[in-house]
Amino acid sequence: MTTQNAPRGILLFLLATGCIVLMNTCAKMCSSVYGPVEMVFYRGIVALALLVPYMRMTRPSSIFKTRRIRAHLYRAMLGNIGVGLIFWAYALLPMADATSLLFAAPLFVTALSPMLLGERIDRHRWAAVIVGFGGILMVARPSMGMFANPASLIALGGTFFGALVDITLRRLGRTEDPLTTVFYFILIGVILSAPYTLFSGAFPTPDLLPWLVGIGVFSAVQQVAKTTAFQLAEASLLAPCTYSAILWATLTGWIFWRELPTPTVIGGTAVVVASNLAIAWRERQRRPKVD
Repeated sequence: MTTQNAPRGILLFLLATGCIVLMNTCAKMCSSVYGPVEMVFYRGIVALALLVPYMRMTRPSSIFKTRRIRAHLYRAMLGNIGVGLIFWAYALLPMADATSLLFAAPLFVTALSPMLLGERIDRHRWAAVIVGFGGILMVARPSMGMFANPASLIALGGTFFGALVDITLRRLGRTEDPLTTVFYFILIGVILSAPYTLFSGAFPTPDLLPWLVGIGVFSAVQQVAKTTAFQLAEASLLAPCTYSAILWATLTGWIFWRELPTPTVIGGTAVVVASNLAIAWRERQRRPKVD
């Protein structure tokens, strides 16, 4: 059983958050040539090339064994669908806009908790969820033409699957080594995306190869860091660290594409962040204090 270590968990989660932004930046750079399925495949190939040797050098061979293959398959299917949708969203949206929409994940986790975890959500947290989704609408700016170019809906779809993954990670973390979880997640993603990529996809080109490699490298680092962080600290404690992503996304968006978030996006993001923090605070208030 893993010992709780909140400071280390927070640092690892901040590292994971930064790597996620860099991974999505690399994906956006590749999006003019490669589709989401292809990027999931190449991400997995590079990540496995890094992870497997590391696992063999630092862990016994039993690291590749599991008795919870169904749970890994469920997590991997959800996670890879979510990653594909997020790559697609970043291809269609400015960096800061897409990142702001990903902040809906904690709201989805709270809303899904009664069904998936059997938790009781009080009226204060439901109010925060409703207000938070109001902020999401500010960022998404829905209109009658939204379904003609449903970029925001694609981002929210990826966020929804990401929320399901967060719930699953907490359960898997009680029995599985983080590297085992990451290994099966990436391996299954490669298997699922291989047929389309090999028969219908585009092969790596010299000019985009560094960006494809970057997707895999940052993916490997963030997966290990995030999975380990969920073992070391409570999800409600880690959630606020996610908001550092908007700073890095705004910076990378400006450096590579001269994008800056609009006042509406900034305002909507502030509402979502405040709602998520209110949920986290309320959750901590409800827990009995340990002397």
